[in-house]
Amino acid sequence: MPDLERVAYAEQRATDTKELVLTKQDEKQRQRRRLQDRAIEVAARNRWSEAVQINRQTIELGEDVDTYNRLGKAYFELGEFAQARDAYGTALRLVPTNTIARKNFERIESLITRAVTPQVSDRSNRELVDLRLFITETGKTALTALVDVQKGPEVEAVVTGEKVDLRVEGRNVMVVDALGNVLGRIEPKLAQRLNELMSGGNRYIAAIVQTDAKHMRVLIREIYQDPSQRGRVSFPGKFSEGAMRGYIATGAYEDIDGDTMDDDDSSDDDTEVEENVFGGGDEEELGLDDIEPDIGDDDDMNEE
Repeated sequence: MPDLERVAYAEQRATDTKELVLTKQDEKQRQRRRLQDRAIEVAARNRWSEAVQINRQTIELGEDVDTYNRLGKAYFELGEFAQARDAYGTALRLVPTNTIARKNFERIESLITRAVTPQVSDRSNRELVDLRLFITETGKTALTALVDVQKGPEVEAVVTGEKVDLRVEGRNVMVVDALGNVLGRIEPKLAQRLNELMSGGNRYIAAIVQTDAKHMRVLIREIYQDPSQRGRVSFPGKFSEGAMRGYIATGAYEDIDGDTMDDDDSSDDDTEVEENVFGGGDEEELGLDDIEPDIGDDDDMNEE
């Protein structure tokens, strides 16, 4: 009996120890998830120093590629290029095929090699937009590639999801960042139409949806239609439904933790036709890559 009791006691102790280990592991995972959620939250508010601290705390509980990518992003936003490169480099060590880490590692390596100063690439004033919120009513959203994309560190520092402004200059519509740097211009066909609509009182928001060394694409959305433009569609011409979703799904958050953008442009005047920035309708997406050639004829552009 004494032998049986010792065996039973040993088995019970082993069971208790195993349960204790599992409980500690579960608590560790819960703590990691809380820190990860918090890191995403503060990054969405551009609180990058806090994001660095939280991501480092997360890493102390265990390494993973997503946390290192977020850490690299936070360091980049603070202008600490060497630390950002190291974070993305560690992410690549963990998962060599991770495209987010590789893209940003190469980009930062290029900035460091060319001795670009962190001050030039300081984007602390930028506003980030959740690109999924551009899915909207038919005729109110366009996806287009910029022409005459500028070169230089200011342009290279632009990230996917960054809010940009549209600025009319003569017949052109320029795309500028929050610091006033010109990134490129809207292609002529779309620029002509936007020029007319903006001069007529319409207002639009825009955000970068894809960027690399030579190309840049932007999403543009109508957020306010002036009464004088009632019945006129901003972006006629049906765009392939899957195309925009594809850009949003694959490119929207390759190097950011996105935040939503509040609509500061809406008016309280009941005589005006107001559109909510994030309002929904028929969830279709339109582009101007294949807009009708005769954009000057409004007879076939009226909404029924």
